[in-house]
Amino acid sequence: MVGLKRIPSGIHGLDEKIGGGFEAGSVISLLGGPGAGKSLLGMSFLYEGLKNGETCLMVSFEESVDDLISDMEAIGFKDLKDFISRKKLILLFNSPVNFEYLGILDIIRENNVSRAVIDSLSAISMYMDDKSKFRKFMLDLVTELKGLKVTTIATDEQPQVSDNDTLYFSGEYLSDAVIKLFYTGLGGDFDRSMQIVKMRRTNNDRSMLPMRIDQGGIYVK
Repeated sequence: MVGLKRIPSGIHGLDEKIGGGFEAGSVISLLGGPGAGKSLLGMSFLYEGLKNGETCLMVSFEESVDDLISDMEAIGFKDLKDFISRKKLILLFNSPVNFEYLGILDIIRENNVSRAVIDSLSAISMYMDDKSKFRKFMLDLVTELKGLKVTTIATDEQPQVSDNDTLYFSGEYLSDAVIKLFYTGLGGDFDRSMQIVKMRRTNNDRSMLPMRIDQGGIYVK
């Protein structure tokens, strides 16, 4: 739509299907089962920002910093240690137990972070027995992130359900966009797929998009 600032997603072939890129300052829920490519999509999104001179943050509750670097290098992302030394790429491993996001907000403010990935919300929810407490947590987090105008991808591990079975669990009802990833496990060039379930203020393609992970990142067609 006219007047919206768009930023490149870092996913090959995706931007032309979503009006030119993600809306700057938006919050994107990224849903999918194990092996679907959620973390790597988030990394691709951050790496695009690094190439453009932005400061980027990844908060992981499941992988160590060394593992994150290894994952990114494995698909051809270069100069990561240089980005880290210059504080352009900030990688954090946090325990999901009693997680407090206020410190993350401070890091975003102090470093002028423009892109962030939170991986994953399901890790946090496991330690919150009260669903209403988790909904309050998500509302506060999304509100703060939007206030800081940081474009954020929040991943969540969920079953491979259809569009009609979207689980309103991890904040997708609050997000500006909801993207689902699917993995067949059958092999082949495009054994994964992507569906853009929701993207506010965007005329997006809602069909199932074939997706593959290769050198250079993630490709859709």
